[in-house]
Amino acid sequence: MDELEKLVTAVLASPKYQHISPDLVQRIGTRELTARRSAKEALKATKNKLHQVGGAYFEAKIDYERALARLRETHDDADAFRATCRDLMRLHASTRERLPILDEFYQTVLAHVPPIHSVLDVACGKRPHLALAAALAGHTLLRL
Repeated sequence: MDELEKLVTAVLASPKYQHISPDLVQRIGTRELTARRSAKEALKATKNKLHQVGGAYFEAKIDYERALARLRETHDDADAFRATCRDLMRLHASTRERLPILDEFYQTVLAHVPPIHSVLDVACGKRPHLALAAALAGHTLLRL
């Protein structure tokens, strides 16, 4: 196993980073291995960068399997689904701060848009945000 593989394995073994894309860890790890004096420094720098990229926005560990189960459980009940989406959004700092304006924002943005049938989420991290917007507009965007 080469240094990069060891670094990626070590990062993903951490509960905090176990759900991070291995490709992202590899990309950051490659850069850090070339910029640092040792593999140990590269590992620390990689974890630090991952924290900067996303970890700093989470106040508590998110149980993603439970979150997905909650979305599935409430999917057929619009009010319960909206409440679940809001609960999940509260777990992340940057989406939590948008909650007070969410209803008005999407009603305004979607007022002149034809019905949306699908969204390509390119790792934007806003699934609950988009699902809630869809529910507000009477559409289903989240395929579970």
